[in-house]
Amino acid sequence: MEIKTNNFPVQELKRKDFPAALREIPGAPEVLYYRGTLPSFEKSWIGMVGTRRASDSAEEICQKLVQSLCGTDAVVVSGLAQGIDSFCHSAAIRFSIPTVAIIAQGIEAEITGSRKILAHKILESGGAIVSEYPHDTASLKFMFPTRNRIIAGFSKSITIVESKKHGGGMITVDYAQKFGRKILAVPGNLLSSNAQGPLECLALGIATPIWKPEDFADLSGTKRLTDITPRDLPHMGIQIREAAQELFSQNAGFTHSLDELCTSSSLPISELLAILTELEIVGLVHSKDGNAFHFSSAE
Repeated sequence: MEIKTNNFPVQELKRKDFPAALREIPGAPEVLYYRGTLPSFEKSWIGMVGTRRASDSAEEICQKLVQSLCGTDAVVVSGLAQGIDSFCHSAAIRFSIPTVAIIAQGIEAEITGSRKILAHKILESGGAIVSEYPHDTASLKFMFPTRNRIIAGFSKSITIVESKKHGGGMITVDYAQKFGRKILAVPGNLLSSNAQGPLECLALGIATPIWKPEDFADLSGTKRLTDITPRDLPHMGIQIREAAQELFSQNAGFTHSLDELCTSSSLPISELLAILTELEIVGLVHSKDGNAFHFSSAE
């Protein structure tokens, strides 16, 4: 399938116009080049990465994770590689979720094979192809890890689906950790090499496990389109205590267990439960089984 590049001219995004989270990373580029349409930076950009040599069940896992993002403000960000990246981009297109591919080659360099077809679909679906390299710059080995810092920089959270212990996806995880992004991991078969990356993240305590696909949207930090936000409260004639405002601000957009909230807030359990109840009553927090709490987005 031919990509009609004339329909998607190369555009530039200057550093001053980057989202703040990307602009502030160490070594941020001065300019990015892109084709297609960049989704609003006000949306929740969610990085999803993993191995090129995915397992037989990986495509279905990616489909179910991405499907859970329906009804949210998610943008799926990945690297247009075969395997996990392609599965996530394809699932986003299937479920009408915006998707952006960050490539490790010049923005005008030829994209070959099945990646070429997928790139065309991404552009046709209203997404974008992005690179920090101009013209037809050839892809070189060093560009792949540096590309991964852009994925992590754009993203509110990074999910490692499948990866070897030292796979390329783990480089994205390393950047995410340095940049202070939330990291999620899909637990896998203990005997599978593709599970060793996610399992390592979980063993080190740097990642939150995804036990059920339907929890992914809340865990990844997306905003439900039906969520109440703090700016809605004055119109509803509602005020919350300063302590409740502070707890909400610290956790907005994410899901945390009661134990995690106890540790991060340093509040007595009785006070923490009282605040959570207050936030739940006004609709800023949704309880899951009484032990996990999803905080609505701040905006």
